[in-house]
Amino acid sequence: MRILLIITCLANIVFAFGSLPWMPEQVANHFDLDGVPNRFMSPIVNAMLLSVTTGFMGAIILGVSYLMAFSTKHMPELVNIPNRDYWMNEENRPKTVRRLCVNVEFIGVATMLFMLLLQWELFRANQMVPPKLEGNSLWVGTGVLLVVITIDIVRMLLSFRLPKTEPQS
Repeated sequence: MRILLIITCLANIVFAFGSLPWMPEQVANHFDLDGVPNRFMSPIVNAMLLSVTTGFMGAIILGVSYLMAFSTKHMPELVNIPNRDYWMNEENRPKTVRRLCVNVEFIGVATMLFMLLLQWELFRANQMVPPKLEGNSLWVGTGVLLVVITIDIVRMLLSFRLPKTEPQS
């Protein structure tokens, strides 16, 4: 999942700079609720802003994942999961930490894909004269991201239930 996170983060940066030749002299980068632009900037500044934003988000997500992976000694105090005593004991801790790292990275991939959708819609809006943001796909994308995150949180909570023990005879 870590590699996929890095790839989606890099895809955002490549798209931001790769779309420069097709952007107008002033890029509309902020829109009101009707899709009418109300802020503009130069294409290169816009690409740098988008790249720094996605790069920073990707670095934070990777950093959290690495911190969790390499600070397993202190993990029990830092992590609040159901049945923490069981899942963070010496036997289960490595599996639990891997599960948490993959989960953080999964949310990161979903977020990077959403950022890519935002960039695509920004690109499309700037291809129109005058620029206009058609927000339907952004509403759908936001809804999908929220559903994915909600399902992932529920899935994680359920995965930290105590395992069923066999009845003793």
